[in-house]
Amino acid sequence: MGDAVLQLLQNKGPVSNSSLLDKLRLMASIEPDASRQKALRRAMAEVMNNMQSSRQESVALKDTNNVTHIFRHRDNTGKDTQH
Repeated sequence: MGDAVLQLLQNKGPVSNSSLLDKLRLMASIEPDASRQKALRRAMAEVMNNMQSSRQESVALKDTNNVTHIFRHRDNTGKDTQH
């Protein structure tokens, strides 16, 4: 996964779940080593799980200026709440 992120950064492209998943898929398609292919599949599964959990825990709303605001569910039962 680290190699994929480094390649995205070196190419000055966006580093997002989607671009990382695309890069991992590309790397897996050309990787001849079976153990590295397995590691790439595990990394892809981790990114996909992260994408799914992010969707379930957030709500995106567009305002009148077409700006998207993302609200994430946070558990406020901790002791670090200031208000």
